[in-house]
Amino acid sequence: MAPPEIPGSDRTIPRSLLLAAGGILLLQGLGIFAPMAVLGGAIQWPDSLDFRPAQMLPLLREQLDSVRLGYGLYLGYSLLFLVSGVLTVRLAARPGPLGALALIAIGAAAASALARTIGIVRWLTGSAALAEAHADPSLSAEGRAAIETMQSAINAWGGAIGESLGVAAFAAIWAVAASLVILRDRRLPAWAGVTGLFAGVLVALPGLELFGIAPPVSIVVSTTGIQLWFMALGVLFVRRALERPA
Repeated sequence: MAPPEIPGSDRTIPRSLLLAAGGILLLQGLGIFAPMAVLGGAIQWPDSLDFRPAQMLPLLREQLDSVRLGYGLYLGYSLLFLVSGVLTVRLAARPGPLGALALIAIGAAAASALARTIGIVRWLTGSAALAEAHADPSLSAEGRAAIETMQSAINAWGGAIGESLGVAAFAAIWAVAASLVILRDRRLPAWAGVTGLFAGVLVALPGLELFGIAPPVSIVVSTTGIQLWFMALGVLFVRRALERPA
């Protein structure tokens, strides 16, 4: 005889939903490697985020097709963050209407996805146009310097929104709020909430640049921490789904 369903337990979650959530979270955790491979090979990303415009613009124009592919993949990965964020909160929270903490987490996930999108689009639109203009052989030295100044401004603005706010600040708010939901509602094991808090703090550190503070870790290291957390949650959901009768 099957054990009774426990209110608030994840036994009330359909097996198919657990499998779907596990697959999405694993894809989220592993998805960053596709744009990293494409952009890393084409423009030495993420080091190229700090290249001077005189170096970056010719490289961008030369590798434009690869840049569009890489940032297109990165855009899909960033939008998937919203799906992953909502699923994690919904599976961590007790059945019924979501509370304030869960809604804060979902709002932060949406803000993170939007900010990341803005940061990515700067390379597919404004920077690409400036790279083409910069290559004009009839351009004067003053005109080329003006384009490089514009590129520097666009990169600083887009980087502050995409990396400092989207990848760091809003993602950290989501991770901390989601982890607190996990620890409060206890539908998921405590280790998931504790490690999520650590991942949230780690991913927030690059956001210190907004206040003129050099972060102690790079954005690659901080992002790796939250990617590992996504994969751990994905494995957890898949394992629980497979342990349950179809």
